[in-house]
Amino acid sequence: MNEGTFVQQREPDWQRLSILCDKADAGASRLKGEELTEFVRLYRQVTGDLAEVRSQSANLELTAFLNALVGRAYGILYRRPRKDARTVVRESLATGARTMRKRVAFVLASLAIFLTAGFFTAGVMIARPDLARYFVDPEDENLQHWKSGEHAERDVRDSFAATGMYSSNNPRVAMMAGAVAASTFGVGTVVMMWMNGAILGAYSVELAKVGQLGHFYVSIIPHGATELSGAIVAGGSGLILGWALIAPGRRTRGDALREAGKDAFVLLVMSMIMMFLAAPVEGFFSFNPNVPAAAKAAFGVVVFTGWLLYWGGYARDPSAESAESHDASL
Repeated sequence: MNEGTFVQQREPDWQRLSILCDKADAGASRLKGEELTEFVRLYRQVTGDLAEVRSQSANLELTAFLNALVGRAYGILYRRPRKDARTVVRESLATGARTMRKRVAFVLASLAIFLTAGFFTAGVMIARPDLARYFVDPEDENLQHWKSGEHAERDVRDSFAATGMYSSNNPRVAMMAGAVAASTFGVGTVVMMWMNGAILGAYSVELAKVGQLGHFYVSIIPHGATELSGAIVAGGSGLILGWALIAPGRRTRGDALREAGKDAFVLLVMSMIMMFLAAPVEGFFSFNPNVPAAAKAAFGVVVFTGWLLYWGGYARDPSAESAESHDASL
């Protein structure tokens, strides 16, 4: 092999392929039809040049140059096409809904813990009023506000400030509900869900005593349809991780946790997004005294129905989801 002659003859094609690579860095779609045809032709030729240099030359610099050029062209030619924003959103929504249906047993378990805590606490406070102080502080400032049956007027600045607070605090709580599971075998998640349910039950009893239970529920329904649902979904995420550690099956606990973590992560992200979506509703709508109670109740019912329809029907593929549910149970 006459290396000098070889380089002199082939270098123009190498340079041309390098120029086309520069143009196509953002994607092969940047090349026109004739350029794409030329790109493929040059890629094949330079691949042949690399094979020839490797077999007939000891020039390591030339080999490295051609190897880099071929690798760059290969990466451009076989790169996955970029998805537009709408496709990404649709696929993300589909993943969330399918994961919810696949892991619905854990979300329902989270809901059961929450409701059991609420009814248990309420039942104890009703049967033994003397024990009420162990569940709620009668002087709790927040409770006293609810007992007044009124919401203070908020201007736009106050509503934005409240929305910002809810947007930062509530997703953090959701993250904690899922995060503590891996370190406590799910016990931490159970405790958090129980505490939240117990608070709701205790407040319900105290507000029922002064005739403000309806006011309480109507005020939390608009944002609670999303926020409380998100909290329960976060609890389901934590229970998935906890159960993977408790009952790994034939797998090691590490493998079981990694596999379960994929679905748990999807539900945890969903719950955090739900918390963000609930924040402006809570900041501007739920506690607005100028919004009729009927409108608040109707809004909450519509929103919750929307979530149920999304979880139950969006991107449904019964055959594929049946197989996924079977795999998840192994």
